[in-house]
Amino acid sequence: MEKFLNYFKPLLTIADKDSDTEDIKLQHGFLIYMGLLMSSGGALWGTICLVNDLYLPAIVPFSYIFITSLNFFYLSKTKNFLVSQKIQIFLSLLLPFLFQFLLGGFVASGGNVLWSVIAVFGSFTLRNKKDSVTWLMLFILLMIFSGLVDSEAKRFDVGLSESFIIFFFVINFIMTISIIFSLYYYFVSSEEKARKSLQASLEELRKTQERLIASEKMASLGSLVSGVAHEINTPLGVGLTGVSQISHEIKSIEKNYVSDTLTEEALLGSVKTIKDLTKTIMERLNNAVDLVKSFKNISIDQHLEDRREFLLQEYIDDLILSLQNPIKSKNIIVNNTIDSNILMNSYSGIFSQIFSNFILNSVLHGFTEESENKIEIYTKVDDKLTISYRDNGSGITDEVQKKIYDPFFTTKRGQGGSGLGMNIVYNLVTQKLGGSINIVRVEPHGLGFDIILDISHIKA
Repeated sequence: MEKFLNYFKPLLTIADKDSDTEDIKLQHGFLIYMGLLMSSGGALWGTICLVNDLYLPAIVPFSYIFITSLNFFYLSKTKNFLVSQKIQIFLSLLLPFLFQFLLGGFVASGGNVLWSVIAVFGSFTLRNKKDSVTWLMLFILLMIFSGLVDSEAKRFDVGLSESFIIFFFVINFIMTISIIFSLYYYFVSSEEKARKSLQASLEELRKTQERLIASEKMASLGSLVSGVAHEINTPLGVGLTGVSQISHEIKSIEKNYVSDTLTEEALLGSVKTIKDLTKTIMERLNNAVDLVKSFKNISIDQHLEDRREFLLQEYIDDLILSLQNPIKSKNIIVNNTIDSNILMNSYSGIFSQIFSNFILNSVLHGFTEESENKIEIYTKVDDKLTISYRDNGSGITDEVQKKIYDPFFTTKRGQGGSGLGMNIVYNLVTQKLGGSINIVRVEPHGLGFDIILDISHIKA
């Protein structure tokens, strides 16, 4: 059947436009295929009539073929499917009745009006329940009318033998059932193709989403690396300067000792200087160690999606520390008042992604260097876990709020905004964590988010 349909593919697509969806193209092909099948039946019946010298009835099936050809020509030129659709369905409904009437009625024609059933199938291309029901009602009315006028049709009865009438019944039943089955097969096979194509598209979309998330993770990690490198540079510079100063003091002590000019006062002064420098170097290097440690934890978590236990407040503190460079660039005060006792059993890397996006969005979109910038992060635990994020930045408009989770939407195109951050946040919260996220407009200005999670994310 597939091979057979391929021969007619150029004809089945005459109504298609580049902008048409697969569903619309399926409607086009279904109607045209119906017209072709009924035309083949019309050719058979017209031939039978001519062989039996039934010239008047032969006009009807050949008229069906002629009008169908004109209709499809019109369709190929204008692409006006709605008009051609109604013409073809009406033609398929009415002409079998006329053909039956001119053959002498229901019995004499072998129930030729059964071909009108195919028109009801053709109405499925309307993709509208009410319209399909309307055509069904018209078919029922036509059948009733056919029964009422059947006695009038008998005057056209040419008196064919019983064997011929039985042959007509057999032909009509076989052909109408075959055409209905063929239409059903065409519809099902086309739907199957569309479904497979949709599944392939969804799979490709899923892979693309994964690649975009991975790309956003790398972008976030790049921001972390840049910030951490900048932050580490300062303590290392202080350490190098301090070590040089200590080396200078030691050489001075050694020189004075060799020349026997080292006084107690000079020695104590040098020792105090060395102690002060050592203390400063230790403090700065310890800061660098803490920064590297937090960066290590956060960067590893961003590339792992294993569920593990972690203290939420401590983990967010590590994240804040690793983002010190962008935070300091806008003089932001970050208050993390999350309950220190909340022990999570969840996906730490996802929390890193979410709050990195929140903080970096506040830096990029919400804050200016001149304002007094603040970020608050806190929690509430009842029958749910609510993690709240608030900033006192410039906030967002109603229009931006409507689009904030849309992929590739950004108000900073070309200025560091990819338009993926909040879309990824939404998907991580709703799909990975199984929660919900609400936008909060902060008064008098600012923006916040409430992440609401099932209590099962907290270690009992």
